This record gives sequence, C-alpha cells and structure tokens, in this order.
Amino acid sequence: MSRKESILEAATELFAQRGFSATPTAAIAKEAGVAEGLIFHYFQTKRGILFSLLKEMTESYLSGSRNRMNNCATGLDAIRAFIRFHFQFSRENSDALAVLIRDFPFSAARPGEESFKVMRNGINSVTDLWEECINRGKQDRTIKEVPSKETALLLRGMLTGVSRLQILGPIEVPDLTSHIIDFCVRALSGITE
Repeated sequence: MSRKESILEAATELFAQRGFSATPTAAIAKEAGVAEGLIFHYFQTKRGILFSLLKEMTESYLSGSRNRMNNCATGLDAIRAFIRFHFQFSRENSDALAVLIRDFPFSAARPGEESFKVMRNGINSVTDLWEECINRGKQDRTIKEVPSKETALLLRGMLTGVSRLQILGPIEVPDLTSHIIDFCVRALSGITE
C-alpha cells in the first residue's frame, strides 16, 4: 500500500469514527504512520481527502457495476446482478460511504468545480448503466415496455435510499437485497405470481 493510500484509508476510518470536522490532520498522519506534511503534499487540504475518497468510490462503483452487468445473459439478469453488487459494495465500503453521505459538503460541489463534475458524472453514469440494463432487457424481452430513463432513476433512487438507511439510519434495516430483487423482477418483467 502506498503512503497516499495509507493516508486515505486512515482518514476514512477516522472520519467514520469521529466525523470530518472533529478529525485533525495530525491524527490522520499518526494513524497512517506518515508526516503530517505528506497529507498536504498528496491532498492539498483536508477537504481534498474527501474529494479523493469521492473519486475513488465513484470509480470503484462504476467499474464493479459494469463488470457485473457485462457477465449477464439478459437485461433482467443484469438488473439482478446490479442490485446484488450495489448492496455488496455498500456493505464492504460502509465507512467510506458514511463519510461521504454525512460529511461531504454539497457546498463543495458548486457548478464549475471539479467536485461538482465528479458528482454529476458519477450520478449520470450510474443512471446510464441502469438505463442500459433496462434497454437490454427490453430488447431481449426479459423486461416489459417501461420508460427507460425514468425507471433507471427510480431504481437508483430506491437503492440509494435503502443504502442510506442501512448505513446511517436511526433504525435497524435488515438486508433487503433479495426482497428488492423480487420486487424489481416483478415490476419490470410483468411476472404476477
């Protein structure tokens, strides 16, 4: 693991435990086993660490999603795989996602800023992947005729909302993966059993 990766990992763990504002860069440096100046060398600011985490999580999610989709025989199978991947990714990256959900300031994502571009492109890319699965399913006839873009936004919103509740929620949310898959299969394929 590189020193930059060590810093990012230590920062993510500390931000998840203490919160972004309550975590000084000195604590991050100590946890990562590096000089504090190295944080500023790699990330410029403490906020730069959050931006780097956002980029890393976005790239990892998109790459993993694409890999799962591409190994599916049908569009409906791709939807199932995408849902499984989403919740697996959320479980495996819960600290990083908690930090981004809770601590990434939307004020940092003003139009024209790099963070805004990363957020917008990430959201659009994920929505496009959902839409691709839906269109593929409509083509191979495993998914009924539905408005692709709107359905993609609904699916993305549902999964994001459930993950937010599981990661941050004030209530205990069980693993709903199989229930969501069943719900989506019934809604998209027209199965009424």
